Amino acid sequence: MKTIIRTSSIFIFFLLLFPGCDSFLDTVPDNRAELNTEEKISQLLVSAYPAANYASVTNAAADYITAHSGQSPLSSLTARYINDDAYHWRDNYVYNTHSDSPTGFWNDCYLAIAVANHALDAITKMPNPGDLRHQRSEALLCRAFAHFLLVNLYAKTYVPGAANDSPGVPYADAPETVVFADYERGTVQYVYERIEEDIEEALQNLPPDALFKVPAYHFTEKAALTFASRFYLYKGDYEKVIALTSRVAPQPVRDAATGNVPANDPANTWATTYFAAFKQWGTTAANIRAEFRRAENKHNFLIGETYSLLERMSIAPYGTTIAYLPTSSTRNITGGYWPFTSYVHTSFTGCAYLYKFLEYSYQASSSGVYPYVMFPWIRAEEVLLNRIEAEIHLNMLDAAINDLNVYYRQRSGTTSSLTSPYNEAAMTLDQARITGYWADLPAGSLSGTLSNNFLRDHNAFGAATWSDDKIALMLTLLDTRRAEYTHEGMRWFDVLRYKIPVVHLDTDNRELTLGVDDPRRIRQIPEVAVNFGLEPNPR
Repeated sequence: MKTIIRTSSIFIFFLLLFPGCDSFLDTVPDNRAELNTEEKISQLLVSAYPAANYASVTNAAADYITAHSGQSPLSSLTARYINDDAYHWRDNYVYNTHSDSPTGFWNDCYLAIAVANHALDAITKMPNPGDLRHQRSEALLCRAFAHFLLVNLYAKTYVPGAANDSPGVPYADAPETVVFADYERGTVQYVYERIEEDIEEALQNLPPDALFKVPAYHFTEKAALTFASRFYLYKGDYEKVIALTSRVAPQPVRDAATGNVPANDPANTWATTYFAAFKQWGTTAANIRAEFRRAENKHNFLIGETYSLLERMSIAPYGTTIAYLPTSSTRNITGGYWPFTSYVHTSFTGCAYLYKFLEYSYQASSSGVYPYVMFPWIRAEEVLLNRIEAEIHLNMLDAAINDLNVYYRQRSGTTSSLTSPYNEAAMTLDQARITGYWADLPAGSLSGTLSNNFLRDHNAFGAATWSDDKIALMLTLLDTRRAEYTHEGMRWFDVLRYKIPVVHLDTDNRELTLGVDDPRRIRQIPEVAVNFGLEPNPR
């Protein structure tokens, strides 16, 4: 288990949220003088990653979640309340400072940023700062990553080519040495520029895996390049996305005779090595959840302990609609079956869950036990999915199809058995098959049909003018990512970026709608930060 270390300096926006800290605020303790060795700085950086995850907030807010049929009344369980508040896109959570709430996640991100800033400050004061260039890169990546998560949840979505002059989030780039400091939100554009500066400097000295006892707990080269590709994908620099992802995973080459990427192509060899191997893990919850969260498994490029009730969301009032859940009994676009195993909680009907998360307990004191889950911040599958999206935007449709075929070789089975093999002759995708799939879908599907979908309706990225082939490929990519990251919270960011409307049903079967311009799509700045001068988001 990763050792939890926290900075003793104060970042006013989150520290005031914790009870019993009045006496602590009388002085500003500063232990940075103790950070005088490479080992101490490296140890500090273990805590420069958020100790909370966004999935509990973003899962329930997204478009593939609905009310359970026959659910039991809302109880006092924290997980149920958090799930209920997220499902209704509320600003004020019953448990507003819990790590699974928007305020809790904000707090933990800025705590991680504070740790990174202390490490960066200590490195500059070392006799030979160049000897810690890898630690500096890790700290910069941690600072960039936390700000990236914050700006994409608490500010308007970045639009490539636009002014992006709406309020962002405070970009903290120095250790705190005073209790009351002035912070401004800046603009979304400014925050993205600062994130890019940190990423670009960090990429010059990426830490090798050998630097770490457990590489998956840190920004190794694979994790850093994948995060950078996500940043540039959101920023709209698609050529850079392809360049970065191709440093991690080879670009596939299609065989003219079969129309598919050969099984022994280096891209397929890479995917076989690094994808989460659901087909090999078996069908039981114990096996799959244990393997999915393991830092030793190669699909986890960056994983961390997060104080969270995420695993308990299976007993919350709202969950994943069975019809939209990718399981070994449902087919994907290739006609093959997904390799994911699900269960239906016995108390509810209408919703189901994939085996992914396993809750652990951390004994914080004699009277306090805290639940946590291992959360995959960055997985290997993202490398291909980011590249496919970039290729579609660049009209490299054939290249996108090649990468899709590499992906689905790992995610399609001939039968509903989890271990059933991929059938190349039956499952190879081409443009005609992809476009035809979306043209033939019945009305009412989650992503729409080729003629009636959110891309054409709301024109994200100018999609209203795209060809049918390009529309079909982007719908495929977005649907694929939704399936791959079920319960991991990633769908919400596509909901924001692609202007996907969200319709939920309440327990009385009434529709709750979150339109593409609804201000509740942006999480509200925590009340304590607003009280200290930050501008709240419009409501």
